[in-house]
Amino acid sequence: MTHQLTIQLDSTETPPTFRPGDTVHGVVRLAAASDLRPRSITLRAFGDEITSLGPNVAMSEHTHPFDLSFNLWSPSPAHAVLPAGEHTYPFEFVLPAVLPPTFSGELTNIAYRIEAKVDLPLHSDLRAEQSFTVRVPPLVDPDKPVRATTSSPQGLTLELELKSSGFYPGDHLLGRLQLIGSTDKPIKQVALELISRERGEAHDFVDRVEGVRVRLEIDPKQLLAGQPFPIDLPIPNDVDPSFNGQHSSKARLVRAQVDLEDGQQLALENVIRVGVR
Repeated sequence: MTHQLTIQLDSTETPPTFRPGDTVHGVVRLAAASDLRPRSITLRAFGDEITSLGPNVAMSEHTHPFDLSFNLWSPSPAHAVLPAGEHTYPFEFVLPAVLPPTFSGELTNIAYRIEAKVDLPLHSDLRAEQSFTVRVPPLVDPDKPVRATTSSPQGLTLELELKSSGFYPGDHLLGRLQLIGSTDKPIKQVALELISRERGEAHDFVDRVEGVRVRLEIDPKQLLAGQPFPIDLPIPNDVDPSFNGQHSSKARLVRAQVDLEDGQQLALENVIRVGVR
């Protein structure tokens, strides 16, 4: 029979899931097959934020959004031996109030875990690991409207107004798009897009990846009369939440673009926030 070391977290979800500011409760269990004389039993809880923008070290960044270490057991003159059998060591710690979520992107990966170690002199240490998920905090003021405008030298003004700025997967993005003014140049195309933008930094290098999640093409005739065009864009159920990390971020933008036949363009963006229920 061999020694066994395990970590159990108090969570109703699989994998265990928490939000910034939560108190994490758990227990380390040591099943000793024989008497042990450890130097210590320690616990470390931490996160890894790893951004990679290229093949060499100068284009990579690795930091810890948080890093906590503490002792669960230390020997004393009266208790230097752990007898064979099961031993439990409860623990708790508080996650920082500001913490990026668990994330797997094209430029950055963010992961969280807990490691327990039994330090055994002259023997291989006993180790156990338990990963956990961090979600973004609930959205604050999601119903706050946002508005953006842009104008051309010819006097055309494009206006995009959204009724809300915070959304959850499955919601619908509502608002209006309006083209104010007149032009003798035909409008070639009008499009509205929901954009995903991931950004990463590593030392002196910066990169970003964009993708169109939802695209709506609008008949130009709908805007020529100057009347507001009603917007209803679905937020996909599988979108990642918005966040800012130590050297990474994930943002969502609503981009409106009007292309004229002569090559001129009017374009603008509104930043929105996506959360997790």
